[in-house]
Amino acid sequence: MIQKVVGVAFIENGKLLIVQSHRSSKTNSWTFVGGGVEEGETLVEAAIREVSEEIHNNFSITAYDLEELFTFREHAASDPNKMIEMTVFLSKKKIDVPLTTNEEILHYHWYSPGEDYNISSSIKDHFLPFAQKNNLIY
Repeated sequence: MIQKVVGVAFIENGKLLIVQSHRSSKTNSWTFVGGGVEEGETLVEAAIREVSEEIHNNFSITAYDLEELFTFREHAASDPNKMIEMTVFLSKKKIDVPLTTNEEILHYHWYSPGEDYNISSSIKDHFLPFAQKNNLIY
């Protein structure tokens, strides 16, 4: 069974926000803000919910803040035995609250290409080539 997931790319000053959740810390990987789509949710609703849960501090986005970029399938960063179908969104809204750890997220980092972080293949193989080609990340 393929699980639908969403990833939300926040970019500021040419850097991408990456996070390490409790789950992804088990494989020492860094991922997008995002997660699984719950039953009955649209992709956009899932992205809005996940951002609220993972950024928290009363930060929220709306459908108007999201631009859908692309969808692909691969093995999950947190579980290589699980297949996911990820839809990546670009947030047009800047984060204007402190990034503080919570029950889901252990670490936040503003990532520049080439830094020594174990970024997920969803970022490394799918998002970074797109972002660099479109001058979103430098």
